[in-house]
Amino acid sequence: MGWRRSFPICLPLPRGLSEVSYDFSEFVAKLSAGDIWLVDRGDIPFVDQGLFDIVQDVYRKLNFEATHDTLTGCLLRHDFEKHLSQTLGELSKGEICVLIAFDIDQFNVINASYGTEAGDALLRRFGTMLQEHCAALPVEAPIGRLGGNEFAILASPLAVEDGHDFAERIRRSFQKETFRYGDTEYTSTLSASICPVEESGSSAGELLNQTSNSLKSVKRLGGNRVEIYKTGQQQNTDKGVAWVSRIDRSIRDGSLYLRAQKIAALANQSDQEKGERYELLLGLTDASGKEISPLAYVEAAEQFRRSSRVDLWVVDEVLNWMTQNPSELARIHTLNVNLSGSSLSDDTFLYELEHRLKRYRELTPKLCFEVTETSAVSSLHYAADFMTEMKKLRCRFALDDFGTGLSSYAYLQRLPVDFVKIDGVFVKDMTSNLTNYALVRSINELSHFLGIQTIAEYVEDMETVDSLREIKVDFAQGYGIAKPRRLDQLVAVPTA
Repeated sequence: MGWRRSFPICLPLPRGLSEVSYDFSEFVAKLSAGDIWLVDRGDIPFVDQGLFDIVQDVYRKLNFEATHDTLTGCLLRHDFEKHLSQTLGELSKGEICVLIAFDIDQFNVINASYGTEAGDALLRRFGTMLQEHCAALPVEAPIGRLGGNEFAILASPLAVEDGHDFAERIRRSFQKETFRYGDTEYTSTLSASICPVEESGSSAGELLNQTSNSLKSVKRLGGNRVEIYKTGQQQNTDKGVAWVSRIDRSIRDGSLYLRAQKIAALANQSDQEKGERYELLLGLTDASGKEISPLAYVEAAEQFRRSSRVDLWVVDEVLNWMTQNPSELARIHTLNVNLSGSSLSDDTFLYELEHRLKRYRELTPKLCFEVTETSAVSSLHYAADFMTEMKKLRCRFALDDFGTGLSSYAYLQRLPVDFVKIDGVFVKDMTSNLTNYALVRSINELSHFLGIQTIAEYVEDMETVDSLREIKVDFAQGYGIAKPRRLDQLVAVPTA
């Protein structure tokens, strides 16, 4: 077996980890002096060694602390909803799983009678009980604390009847147990609601709202019982018809428009990288012309399978604006365009998008498409292929809401992205939360190690900007930088 000519070494540098190489004699000398040491698992590629051996252990700890409730060890609502959304994207036709929500009956009475510490002890024990029961299931079953004394389990795949039996076992077990805190002993009961989850078009947020409303109904019946939530089919059909009609009409009548929010560089840029950057967001007006939140509109477009049509409308609007405003475009480096998860696996959408971009090849270097981490991971094969094809047209890509997905770092290596947008849930309080500060720094260093630039979201004040500069995040976006404004109002700022 011959000797390798050079040996790759991982070193910490100001922008993260980097690789250097030594010839054999230098390598032996530094190894003897203890300046470097051998890494086991030599068959693993270098990037994997740097990623998993150096960063992953720290990331797992930080990610757990940032995404899990410290009292019960269950997922926080934000992160449980992301897991539910990912599961929805992976469900195949005919496959069913169950979302089970629990509420501890009369919890406020326990707090008032025995004190909040006794209440915390009850929550902690219930979290442990859920983990013990879920560990016995033959399927994956993440647990979330949705808020206060409300918890949820997502069992996938699992038949509704099996989910009911499982919830009933937990209810009986909880009812039989005597809880102790200090010299205090007390008992309690559970209310539970089961929501079947299938390929129906409902969003994760809607499913959580359904189960929460169903829980209230169970408690109104007296609590201490398990009920199965049944969707009103006719109500959903009427709602769907109304939303589909509204979405189609908004594209024609001008009530839908584009807003631009600035993405600011946090360090001096090279001449090649200079220029303004914006993320393009949807704006919406009601029948009277008043601006309203587009959140429900976006969720409905996803639910009723109109998001690909909306995405194509956005692309058409952006290309038209770029063509008609050459002077404004000259000072812009990048326009970020959001794509929905369903568009990534829609062959018709991808064909139409490619057809449009080929007609405007001179504009594509200024386009950056944003996809969320959840949607990219749930359709990883489609997303990777789509990015590869679009990059041939010189488009770039940003991975949005990065950091809270499962095995985020591992997936990052498989997606040819140019930017990582660090999830705002970590950024917005990083100046007062050391765990989130460390996690933002970890994501930033890993991204730089992989040659990917970073954008911090939800930046709301200058203190956060200073912290991001300190750890060398590349860009920042949020109300602390600039509020969104209409794309058609972007005008060149006169210089003195």
